[in-house]
Amino acid sequence: MRVVTTPKERAWSEGLYQRAVEFHGHGGPFMLIGLRMGMLALRALDAKGWFGIRCVARLHWGPPDSCILDGIQISTGCTTGKHNLDVVEAEGVTAEFEAGDRVLVIGVRDGILAAVRDEQTEHGDESEEEHEEDSGGLMRRLREMPETELFEVHHG
Repeated sequence: MRVVTTPKERAWSEGLYQRAVEFHGHGGPFMLIGLRMGMLALRALDAKGWFGIRCVARLHWGPPDSCILDGIQISTGCTTGKHNLDVVEAEGVTAEFEAGDRVLVIGVRDGILAAVRDEQTEHGDESEEEHEEDSGGLMRRLREMPETELFEVHHG
């Protein structure tokens, strides 16, 4: 069996984002949030990714919220197929990551979720480029926003 041994990326890169877009089928704010959650978890837990890390995501198990799962899969290597990514239907969006005896819970701040949902409702089926232009750069803001403004983080 061939096993990946190089660590997953822990910092934002355009290449990582493009791989996520290819995997997910399009760019979007929820997928981008999932990418950022996963990278934060890898850094905070000092995890390599793919193996030795688990995630339980608690969110609405349907689009657009569930798009976060694809971002988490790309950034951490946790997958439903390997059984190291589980999903629980819940209000809000949180993900609990475990590596060894370390636990990290990352929640998307309610104000961020409301802003993203408002933008999604307002712009519907526009292309990412149209959405980016019309939304005043929501995607750019989500990429550049400090993690402390985007997430609530608790160590377990």
